[in-house]
Amino acid sequence: MKSNKQRRAEIKAHRLERADALKVQLRTQDARQLSAGGLVPGMAMADKSRLAHYNTTFGEVPDFYLDQAYTCRDCGAKEVWTAKQQKWWHEVAQGSVYSHAVRCRACRQARRALRDAALRNEGANLLGGEVTRLRALATTEKPTPDALAQVEAALQSKWRSLRVVAIEVMGQWGGPGQIERLQAFAADRGSSYGTWEREAANAAAKALARWAEKDREC
Repeated sequence: MKSNKQRRAEIKAHRLERADALKVQLRTQDARQLSAGGLVPGMAMADKSRLAHYNTTFGEVPDFYLDQAYTCRDCGAKEVWTAKQQKWWHEVAQGSVYSHAVRCRACRQARRALRDAALRNEGANLLGGEVTRLRALATTEKPTPDALAQVEAALQSKWRSLRVVAIEVMGQWGGPGQIERLQAFAADRGSSYGTWEREAANAAAKALARWAEKDREC
């Protein structure tokens, strides 16, 4: 019994042979002649209504797609951009009708993974910088208007952890206005665990407790 890997290799080899055969046929036949008796393997009809916006002075959009063999730009593997894949790319994903495949699936996935990792690192670095900057505000005895604005902006952040730090900073400042905000957070615990309201209430309760202890020490 053949393994999945062996079957995939056979399918790829068959597609490469078919693409090469179509390329040879096109040297002696007009592409329209290939479909005179109906669609041939390795061909897919184009839905020109989905491609109308591509019509330019450079030429009309294609009537159909044919399997295309190409060499991966990164690893050098011989691959086939099938007619069905082209149809999806141009008509569903709205990729340019003048574009063509340059990388194999494995190399595309590798590039996507590297890009996603870079974005995650960028987000983590940005969050770390925001947290450091926000915590530095807590060292002032009285908040300035700018510091209050920064805390307010942090409370609207997409990062929950940054919102929690903003609540902690409010607890460090104390003062009637800050205590009132913290009490409001502590009172609104939400209806279930895992919600932001519950997390904010817990953070506010801890901040109030620390402020009360600090007040007693004074």
